[in-house]
Amino acid sequence: MSEPLFYCPELPAPGETASLPAEEAHHAAASRRLRVGSVIQLFDGRGGIARAQVTAVADRRRSLQAQINERRTEPQLPPQLHLASALPKSDRQAVLLDMATQLGMCSFTPLVCEHSVVRPGPQAALRWRRICLEACKQSRRLYLPDIHSPATPAETAAHAAAAGHRVVLAHPGGTEPGARFNSAADSVTALTVLIGPEGGFSEKEVQEIVRHGARTVDLGDAILRIETAAVALLARLVIASPL
Repeated sequence: MSEPLFYCPELPAPGETASLPAEEAHHAAASRRLRVGSVIQLFDGRGGIARAQVTAVADRRRSLQAQINERRTEPQLPPQLHLASALPKSDRQAVLLDMATQLGMCSFTPLVCEHSVVRPGPQAALRWRRICLEACKQSRRLYLPDIHSPATPAETAAHAAAAGHRVVLAHPGGTEPGARFNSAADSVTALTVLIGPEGGFSEKEVQEIVRHGARTVDLGDAILRIETAAVALLARLVIASPL
C-alpha cells in the first residue's frame, strides 16, 4: 500500500523538519489517524516530493511536523496541458476540475463566451484550487494546476499562440473534423485546449480562435456536456494514440 501523500507548500532539505498546513495536518492526524513515527510523503505542487516521518502532532491534531528523510523533484513531462473551458453548472465544475487534474492538466482558464450561462463567483478560484489539490493527492500528480483569471476565447487563443502552444479547439463540425496529430512527433511541448459552453462557441469566436492557428477537433455527433467534452479530449491527448 502506498504511503499517504499530503500537501506541504515548502519542502525543506533532508534532515530538516516540515510543518503541514493546518487542514492537511488535521486530515493526517484525525482522518488518517497518523501518529508519531508514521511514514508519509509530502509534495509541494511544483514537482517536489519528499519521504518523511512524523515527529510531532499537537494543537488538537491541527499541527503536524515531520522530518524529511529523502527529497527529489520530478520534471513536468511534455506535453503540458492547459485547459480553457466554459463553466458547467454547480457541482459539475468539481467533476471537470477533478478529472482534468487527474489527467495532468497544468492550468485552468475559465472562459467567458458569448453563450456562457455560468460566470465565476468571487470565491470560485479558491474552491477550484482545493478541488485540484485533492485530485493531485488522489492521483499522485505532483504539479498543482495554476488557476487563471477569466478570459474570452480570443484572448486565450492569442496568449497561447504567443507562448508557443499548440491550440486545440473542440468544435462540432469543425474545419478539420476528426483531425489527428501526434504531439510527440510534432515536437509539441504545450497544448491549450478550448472547450465551449453547451450552446457552443459563436461563429465569431470560432473564427477568432482559428485565426490564432487553432486546430479544430470534432468529438462526434453527440452534444456533450462541457465536462464530458473536456475530459474526452484531454484523455485522448494524454493516454492514447495521436489525435
